[in-house]
Amino acid sequence: MKIVRYLVVGLAVQVLLPYASAAELSAEQEREIIIECQQLVTDYAYYRDLRDADKLAELFTEDARMLARGHWNEGRQALRDHVNGDDMDTVSMHLMTTIKIMPEDEKSATGVSYAAVAHEPKAEDESAAALLDNFAVVGKYHDTFVLTDDGWKISERIFRPIFRRPPTESSN
Repeated sequence: MKIVRYLVVGLAVQVLLPYASAAELSAEQEREIIIECQQLVTDYAYYRDLRDADKLAELFTEDARMLARGHWNEGRQALRDHVNGDDMDTVSMHLMTTIKIMPEDEKSATGVSYAAVAHEPKAEDESAAALLDNFAVVGKYHDTFVLTDDGWKISERIFRPIFRRPPTESSN
């Protein structure tokens, strides 16, 4: 009976070991994945604030999904529409902090990043700064990243608000 158990364990190790070692990454591979995915996070904030819908959409896979403002945007065109639907009389800034990327294997990673988002009407004088009452929202992005033929891309992005600006009397 012990021989059968040893044979089963030995066979299981031989079958499963190649899969376990494939998921292990070298320190250099991990660093490369982390850097590439961190760049996607910061590029998202940059292109989002510039309202460059095309460059923002290119950060995502063709079939990407993003949950923002309680609505799923699915696919690159929906992401473009989300950006192009902004009120052009406002200005926004996505301040990204605490970007934690967790490589899973050589083709996938997840990440969490904190964001403070300011969103205010533009100043009447274009050379002046907009007046900031408070951050509109502070929260966390939960991301899934995949390696594609075109490099690392975001395949899913979920924004989870932690703090919101209190409603004003005019918004009630």
